[in-house]
Amino acid sequence: MIDQVLSAIVELLNDHIGNTEPEVLLGNLALMDSSQQGAGTNITDRVIMSVINIQEESTLRNNPANKQIYDTAGLPRGVSRNPGIYLNVFLLIGANKEQYSTGLQRISQVISFFQSNSIFTETHIPGLSNFGLDKILLDLYSASFEELNQLWGIMGGKYIPSVVYKMRLAYFSSIEEGMEIPLVKTIDSQFTNKRL
Repeated sequence: MIDQVLSAIVELLNDHIGNTEPEVLLGNLALMDSSQQGAGTNITDRVIMSVINIQEESTLRNNPANKQIYDTAGLPRGVSRNPGIYLNVFLLIGANKEQYSTGLQRISQVISFFQSNSIFTETHIPGLSNFGLDKILLDLYSASFEELNQLWGIMGGKYIPSVVYKMRLAYFSSIEEGMEIPLVKTIDSQFTNKRL
């Protein structure tokens, strides 16, 4: 699912840049100086989008597992299901261009695109709801010099003009996945006032 969403965003980004050949590819930037590139994955003189980290959004983790929903007759019923998961996918977009000025131009175009298109919905990416997603949010992530040093050191590459984005996937889960549970209709209890 992440690959299909990123492929759709790469296609929109290529439309924005407007070259006849695809300028932006989904690939592994760590392979830019390597001979491990496959035949169909030539990342030389391209803008490459790589996933560098996937995290669960911990602030949205405490959703209730049991929910009250209404059936077609308007009657309430209880449904138990695993709560949806919210992910943060960190993307590194690097301009692996032969001309440094062209690389800077492409990174500027990427920033411009995501500045004007920071929220993607079903109207932008048809079939988004088929992946269980309501919307996708992209925020510019300002990495410190230390983080950039560690990132490029881990990838074993030389620094190229790049930008990091945090893509937030807002999942919604379908009702059919859960099992029905009985609702609490009355509480039978007696309270007595006991003196100590």
